Amino acid sequence: MEGKIFRELRKDRGLSLQDLADEINSRSFISKFEKGDSKISFHRLEHLLERLNVSMEEFLYLRAKSHGDEPYEYLSDRPFYMTGQFTYYLNQIFKYNRKTNESRNFARGIQQMDALKKNFNHQTQGDEFLFLLCQLLSLNYQLNDDRNQGKTAAIDELFAELHQMSKPVVKHLYNVENWGVFEVQIFRFFQFSFPVETVHQLLRTAVSRTQMEAGIQMMQQMKFELLFGSCSTFINFRKLTWAKEALAEAETLLYDQGDLLNNTKLLFYQGWVKIISGSLETGKQNCEQAISIFRILKQPGFQQEFEEMLQGILINQEDPNNWIIFS
Repeated sequence: MEGKIFRELRKDRGLSLQDLADEINSRSFISKFEKGDSKISFHRLEHLLERLNVSMEEFLYLRAKSHGDEPYEYLSDRPFYMTGQFTYYLNQIFKYNRKTNESRNFARGIQQMDALKKNFNHQTQGDEFLFLLCQLLSLNYQLNDDRNQGKTAAIDELFAELHQMSKPVVKHLYNVENWGVFEVQIFRFFQFSFPVETVHQLLRTAVSRTQMEAGIQMMQQMKFELLFGSCSTFINFRKLTWAKEALAEAETLLYDQGDLLNNTKLLFYQGWVKIISGSLETGKQNCEQAISIFRILKQPGFQQEFEEMLQGILINQEDPNNWIIFS
């Protein structure tokens, strides 16, 4: 597959095998590589791509497209692509998660998570964690399905079970000194199942790693989602000082960056904190201002999402055990 893609790139640029041949890659070797008759090392492929003026990132993206893969749309506000089966399946899980939450068909959501679990052979840590994530989300769906049927929601029991099940993930995060993309991803998408104190302890590490690896598109996008997601966790458990700290860091990072989307989200989250803190009218005004900005900018998806969040926030303000919101 790689050889075929490379051949198409070469021909698109009007170059012959001889044009690319040099002391590192001979004409005959390039020909064998294109036909799939010879494997190629990372160094030799990188060198060939350099001669085509094609980056390795672009080549890997084109390879993914040839397999029918599309940019991941369910892990971030903006689509991105990253190699690896872990991120691919993570995107699949949250694709179904979004559709489940939109449809409120939680029984169907449980079925979809069960079907996804069959893809994980437990041979890697990534597989183990993806399998676990499906189980954790299924527990949430079961709670919501029980609510739909008028049953009493056992919130405390749910969180006790989530905390127990997510211990292997927490252990991994504490054991890895220098986090990479994998660790940032599992912190972001498993944090709903962690004890709130654990989220607070690990948040700084997660955000600092996104700053250190800001050249990776996903890391650049995720730093604000880490802060806003953690903020919602802190508010749910009434750790309002921690919530304010997270928003203060987001405000510092957003200063003079021209990031209208995250600035608007920041305004909404600031309003959320005010509502739960007791400043109901001022908080509602902030939230409604953010929703109005989405409306003015013709962003109906964000407008609807935050309108629904505001409804849930007002319910939660009256009853902390009702309508827990994780963003």
